[in-house]
Amino acid sequence: MTAVGTSFIGTVGSVASYVIADTMTLLRQTFPKTVRIETTNHCQADCVFCPRSTIGRAKANMKQEVFETVVRQCVEGGTRLVHLHGYGEPLIDKQLAERIKYCKDQGIPRVKIFTNGDLLRGEVAERILHSGVDEIKISIDGSDSKEFNKLRIGLDHTKVVQNVKAFRKLRDQSKTKTPIIVAATCQTSNRKQTEEMLDGVVDHIDFTHIHNWGGALGDAQQQRVRKPCDRLWRTMTVLVNGDVSLCCLDYSGKEVLGNVMNAPMLDIWNNARYNELRKLHRESRQSEIPLCSNCTKCFF
Repeated sequence: MTAVGTSFIGTVGSVASYVIADTMTLLRQTFPKTVRIETTNHCQADCVFCPRSTIGRAKANMKQEVFETVVRQCVEGGTRLVHLHGYGEPLIDKQLAERIKYCKDQGIPRVKIFTNGDLLRGEVAERILHSGVDEIKISIDGSDSKEFNKLRIGLDHTKVVQNVKAFRKLRDQSKTKTPIIVAATCQTSNRKQTEEMLDGVVDHIDFTHIHNWGGALGDAQQQRVRKPCDRLWRTMTVLVNGDVSLCCLDYSGKEVLGNVMNAPMLDIWNNARYNELRKLHRESRQSEIPLCSNCTKCFF
């Protein structure tokens, strides 16, 4: 098992993503290499740090017609990575395993899901494991039951950890190579405990620092240097109704750039508003974009 913090990834592993603003134009792909597809925005949890309570969007599962429209265009455009998650728990989507398989059958190189782990058991776990998924990331915050249950209301720490252990055993027995990764909020006081708790259970722990969900949670950190956000050049987010939102942190879909059922994704990716937003980032004028103005993801 390896453990990595995003303080390293953000400043070393992804240097190309955060180069000086003038170079960012060269990094923009003609079509997004990463596409996030929100197949459902239903969730059984009420986590204290999640802005779902103010999401303001109707709860739904993505229609298959919308999903297939997105995937086909991803294949045509050369997308390398598809994330099948958004502001919901992906395992609630009963079609998830079939959707993963559809992506792989159509030729998407890598498909990932990000789950809270609560439903990763029994038949669901079996179907996901054999769907062709390339990576499963499980979010576990808190190094013990008391801390976890306080943060992730509606979930149970013991149950989730047991699910992860059982899934690891199932994975090993099946001889598949699907990486199992845990995402944990990085705090100096609990990092070692988290590593010890999951030693031999997962392949990797990705320690992430707290951010403020596009300014929704106020000033989580005071960081110093503005940078262009690479999401505008590399990643497209498609919400459950087919709307293309500004980024994966636009949980309410406040900045909608188009809808995949009304316009080709390539046209949306290159439309006037998308390019205007990129220009504002290049010129360090993020304050003129409501969602970006206080977002701590836009700082070094």
